[in-house]
Amino acid sequence: MTSITQEHSSAPGTELLIDQDNSDTIQHYQHVAHGDSHLLLVPQPSLTDPNDPLLWPRWKKWTVFGNGLFYSFNGGVTGPMMAGGMIGLSVFFQRPLSDIAYSNGATLICQGFGTLLWMPMTVKFGRRPVYLLSNFLMGIACIWLAIASEKTFPNLVCARAFLGLFEAPIEAIVPSTIADIFFLHERGEMIALYGLSVLGGNELGPLFSAYIIEYLSLRWAFFIIAISIGVSLALMTFLMPETIFEGHRPIIVPVSSYDSKEESKQEEAEKHSSEHIETEERVSGESLTVTKRTYMQDLFRFTANKDVSLWALFKRPFILMAYPTVLWSSLIYGMSLSWNVILGIIVAQLFSPPPYYFTSGSQGLVFLSPLVGSLLGTYLCGPLADRTATWFTARNNGVREPEMRLPTCIMAAFLTFLGALISGLTYNVKTHWAGPIIGFGVLSAGAQMGATLAISYSLDCHKELSAEIMVTISCLKSLVAWIWTWCINDWLSASGILTVFMVIATVNVLVYGTTIIFHFYGKSIRIWIHKSNFMGQA
Repeated sequence: MTSITQEHSSAPGTELLIDQDNSDTIQHYQHVAHGDSHLLLVPQPSLTDPNDPLLWPRWKKWTVFGNGLFYSFNGGVTGPMMAGGMIGLSVFFQRPLSDIAYSNGATLICQGFGTLLWMPMTVKFGRRPVYLLSNFLMGIACIWLAIASEKTFPNLVCARAFLGLFEAPIEAIVPSTIADIFFLHERGEMIALYGLSVLGGNELGPLFSAYIIEYLSLRWAFFIIAISIGVSLALMTFLMPETIFEGHRPIIVPVSSYDSKEESKQEEAEKHSSEHIETEERVSGESLTVTKRTYMQDLFRFTANKDVSLWALFKRPFILMAYPTVLWSSLIYGMSLSWNVILGIIVAQLFSPPPYYFTSGSQGLVFLSPLVGSLLGTYLCGPLADRTATWFTARNNGVREPEMRLPTCIMAAFLTFLGALISGLTYNVKTHWAGPIIGFGVLSAGAQMGATLAISYSLDCHKELSAEIMVTISCLKSLVAWIWTWCINDWLSASGILTVFMVIATVNVLVYGTTIIFHFYGKSIRIWIHKSNFMGQA
């Protein structure tokens, strides 16, 4: 038996996904039924290795994915969990509210740049060791924070910085796991669920911790999340095997005409743009006799990529900053998640004074609205976006382009601006508290859509660099969000919520507007990236 490979002469990210004509040349590829046609499995599972994670039963994939979601949720909780205690910390440490916000900034900036240290290890040594080590250290940091919250302010800031460093992989490792175990047509929904786990943690964290802070203390809030992290660590130890696959897989790559120089050849190539050129690669004798590992062997398997050095892996995220697709995704992701950072910092400032007089517990309840908005955004940019992209694929002779997800960005921009407008106007005229809080929910729906869209698009374009891409996006996102922790409280005091929200929302819409460029020229940009071969030049 042989393994099938393809001549890679197409734009990265372009995939033949639907075999509408039941073509004889590709009918032997693995697929699932899709109406009267075939939805090809991309990537193709191994033909020779039963240990391929793509071949895992559904329950095993969801067990691994569920552990990843629990891990990222815990990381999401730890970021803004001090929201309900900001005023109390300001009084205890005798510091202005803006100084307390800086401690959140320390977490953000260390989280962003900590991925530069963690992610090379996930590619070199596997996902599982990073999950376990990061989870363990994150729990230690939360215990440190529980103690530091009743000691000194510098101690608190230092603990928050180390927490960001230890939880840094939540930004990148779960999307890489998704790419390891799920097919292309499933990833939009999974990325949306991942985004919900992070944003849900951002929103439920302040809610739960606010009541803990009100009735117990901030110290206990950190102890309780440390216990939750401990439960996650125990589950991962026994229920989360390694997901990196090192064997052979069939590869399907559409043929493109961009290398043709003669017009006639270009026209002929365009005419047959959905055809595939097949070559065969001999598979070693060992791969033909691979036996299925036992559960314990699979769980405690250790892998090390000998073909790449840690230094080369460390450089890749910086090289990716030259990719327009990755820079665009980073900007969209950063501006989207900035809203969660902003809300976490300003809720106490907005609702503790008159006319609202919210207690810590009531301030936590504010985050129920963003949670509902995130759930709506998860659906709009998850299952619905997947179906929309599949519909466009069917109209494109079965060839999937990453840009087919981008039209949903229109709704993300609209909801973001509308939510900011509702919140700003209603708070400015001091309506009932429901006015601005409903606005927060609408705003969060748009933010969730933007964050999911950004990750999905970049992973579709460069799936082979999933870990490195998430490092770049995480670093640039954290830099954007970190800026708000330095200025948002003072800006809000000086200019008012309406001005602040409208300015930020307008910047959001302008950033979303650049989607038009990628919708029409995204494939040309991907071809340019492929021909430039930045990774090969490094």
